[in-house]
Amino acid sequence: RLIKLVNDLLSISRIEAGRMEIKIEKLSLEDIIANVVEELKNIAKEKNLYLKFEKSKTLLPKILIDGDKIRQVLLNLTDNAIKYTSDGGITIKLKIENLKFKIAVSDTGEGLTKEEIAKMFESFSRGSAGMRLYTEGVGLGLYVAKKFVEMHQGRIWAESSGRGKGSTFYIELPIK
Repeated sequence: RLIKLVNDLLSISRIEAGRMEIKIEKLSLEDIIANVVEELKNIAKEKNLYLKFEKSKTLLPKILIDGDKIRQVLLNLTDNAIKYTSDGGITIKLKIENLKFKIAVSDTGEGLTKEEIAKMFESFSRGSAGMRLYTEGVGLGLYVAKKFVEMHQGRIWAESSGRGKGSTFYIELPIK
């Protein structure tokens, strides 16, 4: 936990000083998502949750990204979804929409209020479910995720129908 906190703080320091480097490579988002699902499937299974990746029915092109940073974003979103879901599970979808890759990480968990969504990606911000269900977090993961996505000229946001109705986190990345 302390190592993750230190790494997040170092990332924030580098990002805000303009010294965070990105290593762009042509990679498959499908492979990165499949790797994240494989890494976290046992944690989901321990909570009796499903964790599934619904692949696109069409062959998707590779994308120019920093694979480590996008992987960290996906790990963060998926890990959070597992932490804040007690029944049901998590579904990750990938498709191309409006000439952009769109990733959706949806859960059947605690859900979010409009107020929580508005502050979700600020540093040291945590929702009430986070403070109640997962007391170890400090509220930096989504802030770092947002910065990493923005470094790729993408955007990240969350939607929820409210408390107890699950939530979906979206990432859009331009096709390059």
